[in-house]
Order: sequence, then structure tokens, then C-alpha cells
Amino acid sequence: MKIFFDTNIYVAESLNGRAARAAIAATRSARWRIYTTQHVLDELDRVLRTYIGLSARAVAVAREQVELRSVLIPMQSSRHIVPDDRADDTILQAALIAGADYLVTNDRHLVSLDPY
Repeated sequence: MKIFFDTNIYVAESLNGRAARAAIAATRSARWRIYTTQHVLDELDRVLRTYIGLSARAVAVAREQVELRSVLIPMQSSRHIVPDDRADDTILQAALIAGADYLVTNDRHLVSLDPY
């Protein structure tokens, strides 16, 4: 199985979110492949620093955890796919490029998409 976690899952994990930690742990124990992009890593960094106010060290640890357990895929130019939030195009596009079986997210714009 191939899994792509949205940035919000990694933010929740960094804040000791039990559901996010459980989802990531279950994925790893099943030996499924986790994919990410530089965009997700940069967004994680920005959110944890700017909006959450974590220290540079805590942000570096969170980012390193994601990098160590993920396959980094190249970013491509994003076309408009998500009607209500253009910022989510990059996440959906990356999951599609990775051939992900599942995109794990809490984002309502992505969750509501059909057929994705």
C-alpha cells in the first residue's frame, strides 16, 4: 500500500495528536510506503514555527521524522483540481503522482472530493 499524509496529519502528530500518531504507527507497522514532498516538509516547518510557535529544534525533529520514514517524490506544477481551496491542489496532485492508495487528511476540501 502507498499512503500520502497531508501536512495537517504531521502537525497533529507534532502536537501529540493520538489519532494522527496511531494512523502513522499503523501504517509503519503494516510496512506500507509513506510518500511526501518538499512542499509538505516546508509547509510543516512554516505551520509549526509561525502558527504553533514551536522552537526551531522541535520543528527540526518533526521534519526529520517525516523525512526518515517517507519516500520524497518530486513536485510538479499543480493544475487546479480542488474547487474550493486551490492551496490543496498540491497535496492531491502529489498523492496522485505517488500513486497513493490513500490520502490521509483532515482537510474538508479534500475529504469531500469525488471520486478521490
